[in-house]
Amino acid sequence: MDPKKIYDAIVIGTGAAGGMAAKELAERGMEILVLEAGPKLDMAKDLFTHVWPYETKYRGFDRPGERERTYPTQWTASEYSKIFYIKDAEHPYTTAKGKPFRWVRKRAVGGKILHWGREVRRLSDLDFRAADHDGYGENWPIRYADLAPYYDRVESFIGVSGSIENIPHVPDGKYLPPMALNCGEKIIQKVASKVGMRLITSRQAMRTKSVNGLGRCHYCGGCGRGCAVGGFWNSISDTLPAAMKTGRMTLRPNSVVREVLVDENGKARGVSIVDRLTKKDFEVRSRVVVLAASALESTRIMLNSVSRFWPNGIANSSGVLGHYLMDNFGYERPITAFLPVLKGSKVTNEDGKSSGSFIVQYRNITDRHPKFIRSYIHETWSGARQFPGFASGLPGFGSKFKKEVRRDYPAIIGFGHTFLGEMLARWENYVEINKDVKDAWGIPVLNMDCQHSDNEREMAKDALENVKALVHAAGWEIASIGNKLRPPGSMIHEMGTCRMSDDPKKGVLNKFNQTHDISNLFVVDGSSFVTSGAYAPTLTIGALAARASDYLVEEYKRGNL
Repeated sequence: MDPKKIYDAIVIGTGAAGGMAAKELAERGMEILVLEAGPKLDMAKDLFTHVWPYETKYRGFDRPGERERTYPTQWTASEYSKIFYIKDAEHPYTTAKGKPFRWVRKRAVGGKILHWGREVRRLSDLDFRAADHDGYGENWPIRYADLAPYYDRVESFIGVSGSIENIPHVPDGKYLPPMALNCGEKIIQKVASKVGMRLITSRQAMRTKSVNGLGRCHYCGGCGRGCAVGGFWNSISDTLPAAMKTGRMTLRPNSVVREVLVDENGKARGVSIVDRLTKKDFEVRSRVVVLAASALESTRIMLNSVSRFWPNGIANSSGVLGHYLMDNFGYERPITAFLPVLKGSKVTNEDGKSSGSFIVQYRNITDRHPKFIRSYIHETWSGARQFPGFASGLPGFGSKFKKEVRRDYPAIIGFGHTFLGEMLARWENYVEINKDVKDAWGIPVLNMDCQHSDNEREMAKDALENVKALVHAAGWEIASIGNKLRPPGSMIHEMGTCRMSDDPKKGVLNKFNQTHDISNLFVVDGSSFVTSGAYAPTLTIGALAARASDYLVEEYKRGNL
């Protein structure tokens, strides 16, 4: 990196948004600098994809004391994946009294898609035009037709396995062959159809065939540890190598962005950086700045970017920056049950396929529920996994206990978090800068003020009762059940806080992820979302980043930035 050079664009972040923006901008001819706050990992040496439990210090389980001391809020981290996560003591944040929030963060080249659920479902006009459907909130400034070509582009590059289902509110995509449902999932599918539900295989960013020279899944079952063979969508195996291949991308890891800098006219001129290792400050310059640091981190950078032009945070003339925070939500524990017909059957290798399935949302699609708006899905799974986790909840000990565990092993089914629901966008759910607390690099942290509303709580009650009814109707045996909602942030699907709108008074960004106030500042991650949908947001984040990049390049060529 040349500190004296003026790059065409600086991209901040290397996850789903930053990786896709880097690829698109570099391939379209722009010379870019990509900044990542964390280190660069070696896929072959640093990932634990193929490490057996007996090769690890705690046999794959960790010790509770060790876990609490090293990463208490990073609840998805394990002995296999903790390398991806931040150290809490270096990255504090605060929360409003009585309103817990879990901010799960990864700082390494590749971002959150180094280790993730790989669910990639498209939003539909039921999401983009939700206000038209039920009268609540605001519509997105785009429709499905605007984003569909970019969904196609992203799916065609990263490779998504899935099945064509022709469900209007769950749009189909450009799919590779799906991973087949296993025996338990087929049983759930059959029973669900009898009670008005529809189960389909998950749409997964896991390649069942090699595309664009990228690796394919070889069914090792280690997806949750990060993929050392590049078999799923991951910036360090997919988008960043594509950008690097152009010769127009410079990648600088260990670069903690303090703020976006402005020129004498209040436009973006570059960024201020703190080196993660030396803690020295320096500046880099560019003609365009693209924030893709993740929803809350991008908003934090903007709120900390204070100047005489922007006393309340850069590009925040609307005062909306930081507001309308959303996350998907579900219960602390899933519902798990046993399928009697599979008890005692032969244990087969079912943990190699980690794609699962889901029951399509059906509440508030064609009718109106009396107690809540919007909808949810049930993510389902079945089959013997490497660890029989259900065993810890069974009574007994000794040889009899072991026989029961072996008998039940192939019969387990589950509904992850019981359901995955849509959280409403509300002004009163927001983040702000806490100037009294700073991170290890002297940068003021975020304070979260967020909680679930009555709408979320009523939706959760309905989801729980409806799964219990499904399980009981089928005669399955419930093994465990949870009825406590996870705090916001737990699903790691943070959205909003820098949302889009055609009206500059109601949003920070226009329909191309460009700030209304500053033409050469773009924000392309989940912070731009207007509604959350009952889906994982990652595919939409990638599609928005690709669409924004197209627009950015054309405007740059015209001299409008």
